[in-house]
Formats: sequence, C-alpha cells, structure tokens
Amino acid sequence: MKVIVRTVGAGVAGLLLAGAVQAQTATEIWRTTGFSAPESVEWDAGAGLFYVTNMGADPMAKDGDGYIGTLGADGVIKTDKWVTGLDAPKGMAIQGGKLFTADIDQLVEIDIASGQVTNRYPAAGAVLLNDVIAAPDGRVFVSDTFGNSVWVLEGGAMAIFAQDPMLMGANGLTLDGNALIVANLGDVSQGFDKIKPGMVVSVDLTTKAITAYGSADPSGVLDGVEPDGAGGVLITDNMGGRLLQQAPGGGAVQVGTLEPGAADLEFVADQGLVVVPLTPSNTIIGLSWGK
Repeated sequence: MKVIVRTVGAGVAGLLLAGAVQAQTATEIWRTTGFSAPESVEWDAGAGLFYVTNMGADPMAKDGDGYIGTLGADGVIKTDKWVTGLDAPKGMAIQGGKLFTADIDQLVEIDIASGQVTNRYPAAGAVLLNDVIAAPDGRVFVSDTFGNSVWVLEGGAMAIFAQDPMLMGANGLTLDGNALIVANLGDVSQGFDKIKPGMVVSVDLTTKAITAYGSADPSGVLDGVEPDGAGGVLITDNMGGRLLQQAPGGGAVQVGTLEPGAADLEFVADQGLVVVPLTPSNTIIGLSWGK
C-alpha cells in the first residue's frame, strides 16, 4: 500500500552561505512510502514526473528484483513498476529520449517512450556504479563508489575516465560548465563503522585535473549533488541525514534536516522542490526550498 502524508514540518535554523543573498531552509511538504530501497530520483520536465530507482533487497546483488517507478511532483505514485528486470539500479540521467541508470557493473539504457531496456553497457572491473550524469556533448559519466573512479560511456563503450584518491567514495555527480562535480561518500576501506567522511571535488573534463570544489575539509558522508540554481550545489549527507548547500570555494552548510539514509536527490528549481529518497524507510520526501 502507498501511503502519502503531507506535512508542514518546521525547517532548521537558517545558516548563511558564502555568496548567497539570504539564508534559506528546506521545509518538508509531502512524504510517500511504499518503495523498495529507493536510491535516486530524476525529474523529466517533458513528462512532468520523477523516475525512481528501487534497489530491492540487496544493493549489491544481481538478483533481478530492482525496478524503476514514476512519481508526480505532488508525491503521488503514477506507476509503481514502470521498468522491471533490473538488479539494483541507482543514479539516473536523461539524454536523447533515453533514461540511463547505473546497475552495479553496467549502465542500462531505457527508451523513455516505450519503457523498454534498449541496451546494456558493461563496465568490466567496476565495483559499484552509482550516480549518472549526461553531458551536452553526448558523453554519459558514471561514478564507481568503491572503485574511487568515474567511468564514461563514449562511442558505445564504457571506460574509466578518472581514477584518483581524490575520488575516494565517488558518489553523486553533476556538471558545472566544463567541470564534473563529484560528491564523495568518503573512505570506507576500514568499514562503514569507521568511515572517513568525504568532500566535494571538481574534475576538469578536458584536462581531468581534480581539485577541491570548495573547502577541502570533509563535509559528510555525501550522496547526491545537484546545482542549487545560485551558482553552487545542494548535497545530501547520507549518514548525517542533512541537506547541505555549498558554493565554489566555500564550506558546506546545513539548509535542511532529513533522515539517515538520505540518498540521491533532485532539485526542480522552477518549482522550488527538492526530492530526496530515504532508502532505509522506503520513503521519498518532497521539500520546499529556494522560492
């Protein structure tokens, strides 16, 4: 059963962001349950809906129980299982009428018009493909969180684009001009109970040079990252259950309270709507922010 509860919960105290005109806080406006380990949401402006990846029982298992559903901007589920037969799909990106999703060690291509899988691109050696972003030049970039790398789909084949210690736990991806912005989960080499939080970095798409996006200080166990519409980015802190905002050259500040397990967010700027999957509780929340 799908249960929708609308709230007008209180936001957290505002914090000023360097370069921002005024403090903004996010306020929850709806909450929808009934998913199966939701990990990512992707807004399709043309269709007026979100695609939602559901990882199923095990985010690392090739068990065929993963799927994609659709959700309206009001939090109402439109299609429970739009695409099935996936393993544990995570991040998504739209390009040329196709929806691309990362599925453990392959990038899956789905024709949006038909809802059919039209191609699968294996990434031999990838450990855990996670988020996806499509560039205007046709390339599709995919993070490999446990491989500390970013892959690229180009010319119909997957290859490692960048691999570096500064991509430790590479997770969320977005673009800023000629830069790929990467939100790092952090160092999990000693186990999740001893994780060393990560930071946001910038990868030059031409030279592949990697630099800190803002402060080099760890800002959290980072998951999704999206442009904030003001020259910076919004980020989810997965373990901390926080919505963060960061400007280039600045530090991350909290602009909303979420829950632990906050995953790959989407920000629809013209609606002032932030949508965040809460994986452990099989829930997705919508928050008002930025308008």
